[in-house]
Amino acid sequence: MKNLKILNLKNFLTLFFSLLFFISCKNVSSSSNNCPKKEDMQKILDSIKPGLKIEKIKKSPVPGLCEVIVKLSETQKGIFYTDSQGKYIISGSIFDIKNFRNLTQEKLQAINKRFLSQDELSKLDKMADIVYGNSKNVVYLITDPDCPYCRRAESILNKMVSEGKITVKVILLPLEGLHSDAKAKAISLICDKKGFKELIEGYKSSNQCEIGKKKIHKNIKFLIKELKIRATPTFVFPDGEVRSGLINETYIMSKFNS
Repeated sequence: MKNLKILNLKNFLTLFFSLLFFISCKNVSSSSNNCPKKEDMQKILDSIKPGLKIEKIKKSPVPGLCEVIVKLSETQKGIFYTDSQGKYIISGSIFDIKNFRNLTQEKLQAINKRFLSQDELSKLDKMADIVYGNSKNVVYLITDPDCPYCRRAESILNKMVSEGKITVKVILLPLEGLHSDAKAKAISLICDKKGFKELIEGYKSSNQCEIGKKKIHKNIKFLIKELKIRATPTFVFPDGEVRSGLINETYIMSKFNS
């Protein structure tokens, strides 16, 4: 996930909460469920990092720790933990050893679950730059030609398409701030009318036609400004669910087997 756009949740939490790890705070009053009151904890957070809004405080899966959900942006929420008195802010994941589950990661996925409307999904369908496969099971992939995690996602999808399980519709989203050559590659893929094979192979040519430039500009504007999608790879499914990061084949097929 390291190579996701800078506003990506994991990067933000790593940079932000690493500064807060075990920072001592002044005492706050405790609510009836043995967690700090939301308004008191908000005052503390405002003094450390203004602009983050606490949405909810409740008991965590670990006795003595409280889970604090904060709003990071229009579409992203984060989690940190505190003690019952609000004296400490603790970052990191709660891992269930017995069941081998990252409880924090599961909760983050749940609270950040997002769905596009049918109108947004219809617009996204019209934005496809590459269509690969003949299955009725359509997966939308928003990808950057130079993103290493996108290569891994594309490899999984390539196998699934070759087995006739899915059709992939690709929308190119070059993140120039991370990959300086990505935009030129995206433009040349469109200008030279190349497909999924060339995308995987890192195709690039000197053909930087105006049609290609305009299409990539339109992609960036639509995905980032309208849909608020700022990370690659991002998957979008027919029910509108948006998932950023790597996803395994089992989960992808579960969207079509229900």
